[in-house]
This record gives sequence, C-alpha cells and structure tokens, in this order.
Amino acid sequence: MKAALKLTRRRLLAMAIDAIIIVVAYYAALLFRFAGDIPAELTFTSRHFVTFAALAIVAHLVANWVGSVYTIVNRYVGLSQALRLGEGSLIAVVVLFLITAGWPTGRHLLPFSVVIVGGVGATIAMIGVRFYGRVFHERSLSNVGGGKRLLLVGSGQAADMIVREIRRNPAARVHVVGLVDDDPALAGMRLQSHPVLGTVEDVPRLVAEYEADEVLVCTPSATAEQMSRIYRLVKPAGVPIKTLPDLSQLVDGAATLADARELHIEDLLGRPKAQTDLADITAYLRGRRVLVTGAGGSIGSELVRQIASFLPAELVLVDRDESALYDLHEQLRVSEFHAYTLVPASILGRAKMEQVFVKHRPEVVFHAAAFKHVPLMELHPDQAVLNNVKGTLMLAEAAAQAGVERFVNISTDKAVDPVNVMGATKRVGEHVLHHLAPRYPRTRFVSVRFGNVLGSRGSVIPIFRRQIEAGGPVTITHPEMTRYFMMIEEAVQLVLQAAALDDLPTETGAQGHHGTLILEMGAPVPIMDLARKMIDLMANGHADSIGIDVTGLRPGEKLHENLVCRGESTSPTKHPLIKLARYCRDETCDESTALPPDFARDLERLIALADRHASSQELMAALKACAPTYEPFDWAGVGTFPGARPAPCVAPTIPFIDRPPGHWGRSS
Repeated sequence: MKAALKLTRRRLLAMAIDAIIIVVAYYAALLFRFAGDIPAELTFTSRHFVTFAALAIVAHLVANWVGSVYTIVNRYVGLSQALRLGEGSLIAVVVLFLITAGWPTGRHLLPFSVVIVGGVGATIAMIGVRFYGRVFHERSLSNVGGGKRLLLVGSGQAADMIVREIRRNPAARVHVVGLVDDDPALAGMRLQSHPVLGTVEDVPRLVAEYEADEVLVCTPSATAEQMSRIYRLVKPAGVPIKTLPDLSQLVDGAATLADARELHIEDLLGRPKAQTDLADITAYLRGRRVLVTGAGGSIGSELVRQIASFLPAELVLVDRDESALYDLHEQLRVSEFHAYTLVPASILGRAKMEQVFVKHRPEVVFHAAAFKHVPLMELHPDQAVLNNVKGTLMLAEAAAQAGVERFVNISTDKAVDPVNVMGATKRVGEHVLHHLAPRYPRTRFVSVRFGNVLGSRGSVIPIFRRQIEAGGPVTITHPEMTRYFMMIEEAVQLVLQAAALDDLPTETGAQGHHGTLILEMGAPVPIMDLARKMIDLMANGHADSIGIDVTGLRPGEKLHENLVCRGESTSPTKHPLIKLARYCRDETCDESTALPPDFARDLERLIALADRHASSQELMAALKACAPTYEPFDWAGVGTFPGARPAPCVAPTIPFIDRPPGHWGRSS
C-alpha cells in the first residue's frame, strides 16, 4: 500500500512539473513571436492564453500517459524513452494545431508558429528534466576514489557499449583511462569523452603512464591472427588481459562488463571463421524428427544444443553413458526446448535400436557414437571394430530400413591413411556408408571428416590446462607433432551445414547418394607451440618454472594428420569451408571405385573376428583388407602407457624459457 502511494505521488509530481514546463514553454514561444510586446488579448492572464494553456496541459499529459512516459525511471532514461516522449508530444502538438485552426470564434486561439515552437520547446524541456535525473545519479558517484582503471583496445560498437555501461553504473567503481585503436584516423578522437590515446603498440607505455589495472580487448570480431598480435603487443604491459565474446553470441547483442572473460588459448589459434547458411539448415531440421547417437559426448551434446535451436519436432538422444545423458538432460531442462527423448542404449543393441526407429520415426540421424581414444583402441581392437564398424553398419541399416532421409556419420582425420586401429575403424565406417548407398537410394549417406575439436574430453587443451594449474610439467608425446584444431561450436555448425548440401554424387548405375565431406581446418598447429602459448597465457608470470616433458608417442599416434587419403582428391562444394572427397585413379576421379574390392566379404569377416574377440594381429589384417591405406603403428617409438610395451628410453624434460624451436635438451 505504501509503495503504491509513493509511486502515485511520484507520478503526480512528474505530471505537475510537466504542466509547469508546458505553460512556460508556450508562453516563452509567445514572447518570442511578438518580441516581448504581446497583445493585450494574448497576455498570460488573458482568456485566450488561459484556454490554450489548459488545452495544452491536457493534450500533453494525456499523450504522455498513453505513451507510459510516467512509468520511466529517470535515472535509467535513454534514447528509446526520449523517443517515446517525443512521439507523444508530436501527437499533442498536432491535436493543439487542429483545435487552434478550428476554434469556433472564427479567430485562432494563438498563432500557429507559437503552437509549433512552444510544442518543440516543451518536448525538449520535458526530455531534459528526465535526463537530468540520470546525469545527477551518474555524476554523484563518478568522483568516488579507488576502483579499477581500465584501458580499452578498440573503439567500435563493443567499446561504446562498455563505456555506456560504466557511466550508467558508477557504483561498479570502474574508470576508463582511455582507448587505443590501430586506425590512424581515430588518433586524438574521443568516445563518450574518453580519448583515443594511441595504437595497440602503445599499450605498455600507456598502462604505465595512466596506471591502468587491466586491458579489455573490445574487438570481439577480431580473427585469431589479430588476437594473437594484440596479445603479443599487450602482454609486456604486465596487467590482466580480458576480451569479450562475439556480439552475436550475447543476449540482445549487447556487451557488458559481466561478459568480459580471460583470454583463452582458443582465441589465439588461427583458422577461418565459419559462416553457415541458416536457411538451408532450417529447411531440413525445423519441424523434423532428429536422432543423435553419442548424444552425451562432446560433439554429440553440442550437436543436440545447436539442433535444438532450429526447433525440430522431436530430438531423440541416444547414448549408453547414462550419466552423460542425464547431464545433457539437466542442460536442456533449463532451456526453452523440451521436445526431446532420452534413450540410454548402445547402438550395438539391434533390437533396441530398431524399436527406437519404429517408435520415433526419425527423419534425420547424426551418428556421433564412437570409441575415439587412440591408445585404448590400439590395445583393444576388437572393441573398436565392434563399436565403430559393426555399430555403424547396424545403425545405418536400421535407419535406412526405417526410411530415414539423411544419415550423417561423424568421421575424423585419423581415418586418413590410418596408422592406428581407431582411425582404421573410422575409415571402414566411411566405406560402410558408401557400401550401403546403392541398396538404400532413398537415404542420403554423408560422412563428415575433420580434425581435433578444442574443449572436447579427448583434447590436449584441458589436459595442458590442468597440468599448468598444478604447476607443471606439461607433457607432450613428441616435439615435432602437429594437429588440426577447430572450435567445437564451429565444427558442429559446419557439420550441420554439410548435411544440408546437395552436392553429393549419385552412384554409377544406381540411385544411392553418398559422400565424404571434409571440413577446412586451417593450418596444422605444432603441439610444442601450443604448449608454450598456453604456459605463457596461463602461468601468471611463473612461466619460467614450468617445464615441458616429452614422454614418447602413445600407442597408435602419428606425428602429423592429414584430411585427404592417398588416392583421393577434393572438389569444392557451394560452401567454401567444405570440400567433397573423391577417389582418383589414372587421372580420373569419381565415387564408384572408392570401395576396396570384395569389401562386403571382408567386412563380414572383420565383424566375425571382432565378435569372437580374435587376436590383434588377425583383426589388424582384416582391417587392412577393408581399409587398404591402413599401415599398422610402429611400436618402436611408444612411450609409457598402461598395457603398452616398455618404452625404449627415458624422456627428457624441456624448460619453458630461452629454448629455441627445435632444441629439446634437458634443462640446466
């Protein structure tokens, strides 16, 4: 009751102030119109002016009330609220103009110029009074001592949003000392009264000169190369460096101080920016029934989150790890998407999966379930074959028999000329889809091949991060190793885009559609450089104390990965970051000869061997028959790994400091 009474009093006070402003504004316009010599019939107490003033008060106050002007909290007034008041005043002036023009006495109440000029003056004054409350609130706390002194990198939209937020929230006790920008045209300019002090190269000097406590990079659209350059130039300043997410990822596209985060290694890894055609993806996902296997894994769960944003009719989430599946449920439960079903099941359960397809009738399938850890699969090839080959075959057949329109298999760069069991099974999985395509022409079979994804459970990034946080050392398996990397969000975006492409070839003499699509991964990253960058980024001034241990290759690892097999070439698709793999022989490239001879017989034998848990030697020979480019791993270079053969030597320790690339001696 008290709160309602207080609110009513505030509104009445605001209306009273507006009424005074309206009367004064129109009388001031009258004085201006007659240069101070107002005719007697139009003086302040005359019947004409009093009548007009009463009408003006009613017109403006009613327009303000209808426009909810009296619900505005003045200390937070902004442009949209000012426009709302302006629109109401325009309506009031039009009404007053019409009344004045049609006044029944045959004589206008006031000159038309007074109506227009007075209305403009009243509007400006009413807006000004409201902004005064905001200015007073911000100024009252702006001189409070202490707080964080912030230097901003960039002077674009994100920087403008940050500066505005800081001015609106002086209680946060953050002071912008200035900005830097590499655009020479902005030198000496100001953003919201804050000067552009120089370029990024000047940051170390400016931090010392202006005693900045932190540098905030306000260029969220910067490429990884640009971020690397900014980091390299800013790091010598010796203060924390933070950045902002891409504005498109933020609520309402507005950046705030709360969105600022520490710079991550992912920000510094260069690769092309993924652009997706949302219309194409929406066309095959919205309102459709979609099934995702391996839904609880890193890639599977990201697939689920992104697919959910396209509003499918139903999402069927399959994973044999019930804990991961339940964690995904907890994430989806708080979202706005609830049309999903959890299925804790293995893809090897033929009867169960057939039951799922009959019950839910999915139209699109994303197959992300697989054993992916190379060393473990090298030691247990039977399990790799059962899950990655037999599981893919059974699932793809069940999907095609159920009338699924698109079947998308998540492959890996380790399937390219594989040297390990895991990669060989994934290569056979690609062949399985090719083998099934002519038998099921109504289903489009797609394998999408790409490299490592940052942030996944098997990625080196979280491993390195834990090792650095523990004080080191950081362990790598070989100083010359390189890997392709891609953000998991980008990889999934491109997988969804790849599934939408209609560039798949038609099998010769048949109607089946199959293709292996390759994602553009950028340049491979040396793992040693990655480790050094992460130590440099995360060690908080203690990089000198963190060494790098070389432990020797793990079972099944190779130094460098590729994206195109021997005997393959690539052709472009309509998306610049997605290529189509084609088999080449004797200067001709097509899809009809990509399968090894007698593949069906060799596949049946491989699965039979895995079913009876045959020896590693038998399974590897059978894998090579199904994937001829498979060359089993040379165990001579293996380091220490549980269950592996003993390492031939002790690995050296490499200190982080003063160690040029290519020099791997023991620290002194």
